[in-house]
Amino acid sequence: MQINPGGRLKMQDVIGRDEQIARYWEILERQGLVLTAERRIGKTHIVLKMMEECRDGFLPFYQDLERIHSVVDLIRSVYATVNESLSGSTGLKSRLAKWSTWLPERIGAVDLPTGEKHWQIFFDTVFEDLMRISDDKVILLIWDEFPLMIYNLQRRHGSLSAMELLDHLRALRSAHADKLRFLFTGSIGLHLVIRNLQKEGYANDPVNDMLTEAVSPIAHRHTCDLAAGLLVNTRAAPEQIPILASQIAEEVGGYPYYVHHIVDLLQKLTREIDHDDVTAAVNTLVYDPHDPTHLNHYVSRLSTYYDDSEQRLALIVLDVMATLMKPKQVASIAELSRVRDSAISDEQVRATLRLLAQDHYVIPHQTSDGLAYDFRWSLVKRWWRETRL
Repeated sequence: MQINPGGRLKMQDVIGRDEQIARYWEILERQGLVLTAERRIGKTHIVLKMMEECRDGFLPFYQDLERIHSVVDLIRSVYATVNESLSGSTGLKSRLAKWSTWLPERIGAVDLPTGEKHWQIFFDTVFEDLMRISDDKVILLIWDEFPLMIYNLQRRHGSLSAMELLDHLRALRSAHADKLRFLFTGSIGLHLVIRNLQKEGYANDPVNDMLTEAVSPIAHRHTCDLAAGLLVNTRAAPEQIPILASQIAEEVGGYPYYVHHIVDLLQKLTREIDHDDVTAAVNTLVYDPHDPTHLNHYVSRLSTYYDDSEQRLALIVLDVMATLMKPKQVASIAELSRVRDSAISDEQVRATLRLLAQDHYVIPHQTSDGLAYDFRWSLVKRWWRETRL
């Protein structure tokens, strides 16, 4: 197993996701799926593993939409992806109408360079072609960074374009319900993008036919297995590896990205590794001014996707929560928040916590006294406390 913080992993090195992937396939048997999670939790590796180990009855196509800024770009990307995926399947590819003449210049009688006005025609044709090649299989379009694409489309072409695309995709899923599935993923929550469109007058719920699932951390035992497999590449004594792996798992929870970073730091040591070295590696992630794991993203993204009042309140709530030793109820968090701004109400804090939970900053805990909240990740909480307070 290779140490690879932030890089593309080999599929055999994707640990602890088999049960989740089995769950996702069960969902896709009946409907589309939206996977939501914070950045670097492993969404892309999950869907790539699904591509490699595709369940019988599906014909999958994967697209990274991060650089897509228009509907025409999206259509070209669909055609290019399917074209490449079917390069060795002459029988399937021959069923695509006029394939060689449609990419990249035209679709039917419409020129792509002037096609922004006719993109609905393009989309209908695209999906008619996809249905033509599917036989008895379900076409599965895995669209990574889909919310970012919608966000980019809204910024470049306006909210109406984004709304129309979302509605058209919803209609296509309905029209081809038996033979078409989408799997959307992205580090920007789709709920944030839709919420911003709703502020512009959007009244629809464009993914109410799909199931939204949060990608959970990997289990403690799998985190230990991952850490142990990576520690083999260091100078850790074999008999100490299980102990050190457990310590790493306790420090970072089930977040593979942080595990890779910690073991990468330990690999630099030219002597046998001990307990204090793990602690020092974690401290490096928290205190290093170069922010190797980009923890400051948790702060900077608020200014991008929250309005000014939401951002201000979220920062106050998170600053307060970073000082707490255990989960607290809304009333307690609100009371502490009012030390900073006496006008803050319990309801404002409750709404902020709901939003922060959707964005994976905080997590609710059921206690005997009711629902209580804490940071989702102890490492992020510690970084927040050390760098902001």
